[in-house]
Amino acid sequence: MRGGMEKSYFWGITLDAAHREQKWEGTATENTVDCTVTTHTLSVRQVVLGPDADNVPNVVELEVLGHNDKKLKIPICVSKAGSSYVTNVEVLIEDQVATFHLTKGSGPVYISGTHQTETSVIGEDDMDDLAEEEGEDDEEEDEVEDSPPKKKTKK
Repeated sequence: MRGGMEKSYFWGITLDAAHREQKWEGTATENTVDCTVTTHTLSVRQVVLGPDADNVPNVVELEVLGHNDKKLKIPICVSKAGSSYVTNVEVLIEDQVATFHLTKGSGPVYISGTHQTETSVIGEDDMDDLAEEEGEDDEEEDEVEDSPPKKKTKK
């Protein structure tokens, strides 16, 4: 198997009165048989309020772990019938579990974006880094060898 194989998929969920919470399981997975690691990235791009939504604010909140594993719950969209039904957002979630909550309103709210995966051979990045460092050392040596000797000038 080749390392660094990337794939992209359409992703979407619906939040409504019956389904107020949806979880995205985006943690990296390791395949010990193939010696690969697959990382996951979710790029949320759009939140659409359904045409059947009541005329009350609908609040979509995202729950994730932030820096130093601090639990964060942040609204990513507030929509109300009668205003714009489509909201463009830019939310990027990498290699972790994320939970979307409909904290106010009854929806339906449609959330969509792109789920990207990258599968790499275990240890491949370490080998690439080492090869780059060796290449940089070789280049520095070449520069020293290629530089012409300095001429002495007479005063």
